[in-house]
Amino acid sequence: MRFLPLLSMLALPAAVLAADYRTVLADITAISDQLENLSTSVDAVTSGIPGLPYALQVQVDATTLDKRIQAGAQNANASPAFGGGSLQVGLALIGLQPKITDSLEQISEKNTTFGELGIIVLASLTQLKTDTTAFSDEIVPKLGALEAAIAPAVVQAIENAFDGAIAAYESNGEFTHIC
Repeated sequence: MRFLPLLSMLALPAAVLAADYRTVLADITAISDQLENLSTSVDAVTSGIPGLPYALQVQVDATTLDKRIQAGAQNANASPAFGGGSLQVGLALIGLQPKITDSLEQISEKNTTFGELGIIVLASLTQLKTDTTAFSDEIVPKLGALEAAIAPAVVQAIENAFDGAIAAYESNGEFTHIC
């Protein structure tokens, strides 16, 4: 019985750590950092057997990125409206957009380099697009009026970049049946 007050005190930090705009900002920073890791790995990919370890690292980085995006969507969903933090979140998204589009362009340019592993890249791109859309769908309604008015253009630029990268891998012909 003496431990009951102690247990209730241990449960308190979980309630205090509820998601808010700061949590979402931290998620955006983590996504940005992981995009840099992914870009570094993509840059290192070469054709054939010598490039295989780098191609596998790209998959590991893409999976880690996807987990960060999913966590961000969960945190955005759990967060109340961003209120006074809305501008910070909006600016963070605006800053993230060129990193995403640059990374996707880089992945598109490596289309032939990935060779037969392109099917894995295509599947990863499709999943990343789905989860990125879910993340933005959770964030946009929490933004203030000004940021919410700008957000669709940012989201559309990201969607277009994903569409271009996916199309680059679908153009291999043999992969179109999986998506």
